[in-house]
Amino acid sequence: MTPQQEQPGTGPPEVAPRPLTHREEAVLVALITRGAWAGDDGVVLTTDDRARWLAQVPTTRAGRRCTCGTCPSIELTDTAGWRPDAGDGRVVLQAGASGATLLLFVDEDRLSYLELAPDASAFHDFPDPQELNLLE
Repeated sequence: MTPQQEQPGTGPPEVAPRPLTHREEAVLVALITRGAWAGDDGVVLTTDDRARWLAQVPTTRAGRRCTCGTCPSIELTDTAGWRPDAGDGRVVLQAGASGATLLLFVDEDRLSYLELAPDASAFHDFPDPQELNLLE
């Protein structure tokens, strides 16, 4: 499922946000620090962009989990459960893993969705960050 399908927009949380698991946080940090821009429009990410997003990690929580049954994708919220709307300023970072692509969506300069898109087999958890093919 994509964040557009899963995210109804900014509003009160539908589930209580929970702390990220160690694995979720490690994958998030790996994507922020070394993930490649998924667009083809020549956008260049700066170290300041990545530093701003890394600074959000300690207060980032997991919101709703994707309900497709084949992936561990999660909404990313603040401690109160709020998340940004998807908008024109969306940035998507990507990395590869055996059997899947990982995507980190950043909307309105806020971490908003951590997605694992399986190629075929179902995944119940995110892969070990050391096994990611970080594309940048």
